[in-house]
Amino acid sequence: MSDSAAETKANILESAKKEFLEKGFVNASLRTIASNAGVTTGAMYRHFKDKDALFCALVDNAIDVSRKAVMTADVIAHKGVADPVGAEHHNEEIRVISELLDYIYSDFDAFTLLITKSSGSTHENFLDEICEQYTENCIRTFRYLHKQGYAKTKPDDMTIHVIASGLINAFAEIIVHKIPKKNAVKFITNIRNFFHYGTLHLMQIPCD
Repeated sequence: MSDSAAETKANILESAKKEFLEKGFVNASLRTIASNAGVTTGAMYRHFKDKDALFCALVDNAIDVSRKAVMTADVIAHKGVADPVGAEHHNEEIRVISELLDYIYSDFDAFTLLITKSSGSTHENFLDEICEQYTENCIRTFRYLHKQGYAKTKPDDMTIHVIASGLINAFAEIIVHKIPKKNAVKFITNIRNFFHYGTLHLMQIPCD
């Protein structure tokens, strides 16, 4: 891609982001996006086939980062450490959450689009989908921990769903309410600790 083509594409994306943030996906105007980017609609279509492709280009990286973060709850991640309920995995969870928060605040607009402006787009169910993925990972992992003898009890699937969804929605709240990063770090740490130690207690896993 030539420098001029890359610059045009960047201008279109920046214009699209402003339009989507202001009006949401459904009400955003392709003509307005093209006009504010200084291009014709025809020129815009050479870079993006439709409005949904534009929206996806703005949020796909945020989705990928989010999906990778919830995979730390998968069985494979727990099998990879000597003590899947010990300090090593505990510290890994803290690291992943810290990196996710850093990414969210490096591209806050993308997450705002996903959480509050995506109705009508391919990703309108993003929050439900990421909650479902995280819940499924937690269910499989909790079964594994129980089967391997790390946990004396295993919560039922609905309880796990509520716990997993609660943590994911805590991240959504910092975006919806535009919480400053310093406050968000404290808030998410509190929520994470609440669910982490509460879950250990629920499964009768000793915690220090």
